[in-house]
Amino acid sequence: MKFGLFFLNIQVDESSAEETLDNMVKTVTLIDSDEYYFDKVLINEHHFSKNGIIGAPITAAGFLLGLTKKLHIGSLNQVITTHHPVRIAEEASLLDQMSEGRFILGFSDSENKFEMTFFKRQLSSQQQQFEACYDIINDALTTGFCHPQNDFYNFPKISINPHCVSENGPEQYVLASSKEVVTWAAKRALPLTFKWEDSLADKECYANLYSETAKLFDVDVSNVNHQLTLIANLNDDGYIAREEVKQYLNSYITERYPDIDHAEKINTIIEENAIGTNDDYFESSLLAIDKTGAKTILLSFESMRDQNKVKNTIDMVNQKIFKNLT
Repeated sequence: MKFGLFFLNIQVDESSAEETLDNMVKTVTLIDSDEYYFDKVLINEHHFSKNGIIGAPITAAGFLLGLTKKLHIGSLNQVITTHHPVRIAEEASLLDQMSEGRFILGFSDSENKFEMTFFKRQLSSQQQQFEACYDIINDALTTGFCHPQNDFYNFPKISINPHCVSENGPEQYVLASSKEVVTWAAKRALPLTFKWEDSLADKECYANLYSETAKLFDVDVSNVNHQLTLIANLNDDGYIAREEVKQYLNSYITERYPDIDHAEKINTIIEENAIGTNDDYFESSLLAIDKTGAKTILLSFESMRDQNKVKNTIDMVNQKIFKNLT
């Protein structure tokens, strides 16, 4: 089992953008040490509100790669459907080269219809556009060149410079955002990132669909390493932990899921993530790992208000990782 962190960078009402981003930078530089056994950091893409203030996770990853020495850092959900694929390939290849292979390309389809419309993409052919974009990006990262001829992109063969230093390009993960994306990923043996906000039932459904599709198409996924994201907030007083998470996620959930019972959604997240006392989170986390088959756990401690407690909790988790390694 491997461990890492992910960052949503939600700017809560009383904090500034500077404080939100500084907390991310301080946490990342803290764990970039041989004393810590976290090996990766991934950054969420979000647009047009304070419920995630990084719209360019690859840019943020580049900044953090320049500050660190050992961590693998990248995007959690770089939306490839609403960006030009060549630009994504150029940026990813450049960071792979300059970081000597420490950049990770986590990507997704667009989950927001408004963003698709805003960036002038057709909703009716969204999955096809997503697949076309990926093919261009993957060709560029694995061969150094791309030459698409499809309904969405058609241009002469070009070289993506500099070419990747990694033999097959950066490590890749795709967000498990829909059954269509999961089925597509299974056919290519691409690892999934399971979302913290999805119910355990949905995550299990995606994991089973992935396995069934791979078996149907005779794809070997035995060495595929899925990732599970978990919101983490641990406190001796479980009530405080749960209340902090409620306050942290309330605006995001209201924006992301306007047509559901927000309190019920947040309560489900609290029950199925690593939230509460040290005794509260273990069984739910272990169950999620079992249901998804994930081999990497990504944690977000951002809902914890006291940065000293964040460090203490990270240190506690780090010691547990160390004990499991020895």
